[in-house]
Amino acid sequence: MSFYMMGERRKMKKEKDREQKKEEKIRRYPKQKIFFPSEIFKIMKKVKGTGLLLFALALFSSCLGKNEKIYTKTVEDLFDTVHVISGYDKSEKDFSKKVEFYKKEMEELHNLYTSYEDIEKVNNIKTINDNAGVKPVKVDKRIIALLKDSIKWNREISNKVNIAAGGVIQLWEKGRQEKRIPNHEELERAKKCSNIDNIVIDEENSTVFLKEKCTRINVGAVAKGYAVEIVAAKMKKEGMDSIIISAGGNVKVIGKRKIPKKEEEVTDLKSCKTDFCIGIMTPIYNDKELDNGNPYKRRDIPYISKIAVSDTSVVTTGSYQRYSVIEGKVYGHIINMDTMYPEEKFSSVTVITENSGLADFMSTTLYLLSFEEGKNLLVKLRGIGRIDAIWAMKSGNIETTESIVDGEDYVKYDFK
Repeated sequence: MSFYMMGERRKMKKEKDREQKKEEKIRRYPKQKIFFPSEIFKIMKKVKGTGLLLFALALFSSCLGKNEKIYTKTVEDLFDTVHVISGYDKSEKDFSKKVEFYKKEMEELHNLYTSYEDIEKVNNIKTINDNAGVKPVKVDKRIIALLKDSIKWNREISNKVNIAAGGVIQLWEKGRQEKRIPNHEELERAKKCSNIDNIVIDEENSTVFLKEKCTRINVGAVAKGYAVEIVAAKMKKEGMDSIIISAGGNVKVIGKRKIPKKEEEVTDLKSCKTDFCIGIMTPIYNDKELDNGNPYKRRDIPYISKIAVSDTSVVTTGSYQRYSVIEGKVYGHIINMDTMYPEEKFSSVTVITENSGLADFMSTTLYLLSFEEGKNLLVKLRGIGRIDAIWAMKSGNIETTESIVDGEDYVKYDFK
């Protein structure tokens, strides 16, 4: 074989590996479905073709005022997912500036919150893990804030989401790669190291120390939503509004939708009025064998609920996009620390509330609790603000919080 042919084969293999990696990143977290008009659909079709099957979409109209159009752009390789940003602006150049602002801010937070990458001249979550049981690590205040809120929510709301459980999560990630179930003894040892009290935060000196060498932090259940909330607040402060961000399915709506002059023919948009329309996608695998017997597949509907929102977050947790098949059984990525195995009580759980970080935490929490436990928890939390939920049950039934009326196509959320 010539060196030329060897080089070409290496090049083809690298390209294939790159595409596979890209597809895996895109499919890891998508959770809601969006519906775009024809001029935007071309962009979305390209993204969907690479594996983005679930994400939150706004129902827009193609007919706007003379000075504004709808633009959609994507940002990749941050928080292991594809980010879709859509909104209204006077020109593509102006909208691109907003997207660049989002990308820059999110990239900074990605570098801080990652537990998988070494970033040059940055002390991040991985740096803290690498120094577990050795020494405190001086970190950015934004890491301190994320860890403090995650620990606070764990103690005051529910201990189901534990950011100190990184060791157990690592074992399952390795097991998925090797197509095997993790060793039970290894899981037990990792669980003993997952005491959230092992995370010692010194705010005055801005340091974090893990008391046990075996403890590992993993903020995957909260970091993406938390980061989106920070950046969205900055964007709004800078006057950027009428924007919808879908960060792999973690949806954040900034402001209200601008109603075009002619919208009579778009009945969905008329129902949503000045709100953005979000469709919660049907929880299916898009795999003939895995969807055999799936009640949602039999219903043949693109979404299980449509809601109208503004200045709100919509986050869904489910394992139908990020999973592994090991020894003929499907295993999701959301680990129940009581059993140390992936949870499988629900097909999906969606949370609607203002704060994207809290929505991320709550969607995972409700996915890990029983339906009755989850409903009771939301009743207790009424004092901290409105949190609504939609449960897609394994049976195919849809359950909701009391404020969501069964049978209605749209639910209007007015948090003011």
